[in-house]
Amino acid sequence: MNKKWFDRIDVLPPYAGYHVARGWYETKDGEEVVAYEIVPKRPNGHVLMYLRGGTSRIGDVRLPRLMQFAARGFHVVAPVYRGNHGGTGKEDFGGDDLEDVLSLYDRICETNTDIHALGFSRGGMMALSLAAERPLKSVVSWAGVTNLEWTYEEQKSMRKMLRRMTGGDPETAADAYKDRSPLFKEWEAPTLLIHGTDDEQVRLRHATAVAEKLGDQAKIWVVPFGHQLPFWDKWETTEQAMNWMLRQTNESTD
Repeated sequence: MNKKWFDRIDVLPPYAGYHVARGWYETKDGEEVVAYEIVPKRPNGHVLMYLRGGTSRIGDVRLPRLMQFAARGFHVVAPVYRGNHGGTGKEDFGGDDLEDVLSLYDRICETNTDIHALGFSRGGMMALSLAAERPLKSVVSWAGVTNLEWTYEEQKSMRKMLRRMTGGDPETAADAYKDRSPLFKEWEAPTLLIHGTDDEQVRLRHATAVAEKLGDQAKIWVVPFGHQLPFWDKWETTEQAMNWMLRQTNESTD
């Protein structure tokens, strides 16, 4: 466990033979946030920041998902965002809670600069926004939100929450929506976009728009599924994504 990343740590029972911990860290704006850490058995020297989707318990961090990355040698750290798992503050869907990711990155960077980020759904928005603020070896957005105004249009069930967090709708709080949207940001990290053709929760245009904007900087893998993939397709796509991440590091050092 890396004590420099956290202010306090609870060592949890081993999971599938891996060392697992729950850590608390203070963000630069004074919130106490929880993250989960998994130490690989055979380290590859890289850290993976896994950025969850959803809000509250919906889309929460799941250890079995993190295990696949640890099995390939990544030192995995997964923040659950402020206000969750006993942390302070309230989630802000890519607004103030982006600091949860930035502050954790800065702590990790004190001991390891080979950092990758992979985010799913809302986490894709967080991962790409992290890439716009900090250097990454690579960034992966899987079914990621890239334009929050589109999410407001697409998901009627989320509109009340988005109005509460942003202060309005895309017309009355335009800056809040744009500031959270990676489509309007710039970054240098090699970028992989994974998205389903039939995704009704985050439409494919979120990925294709970023791919068009980035050009050769981005790869886009369009898969014939919805927001979630069947188990084995998800497993295989994850393996391919990790291969891609490690290739970016090797190519940057050639």
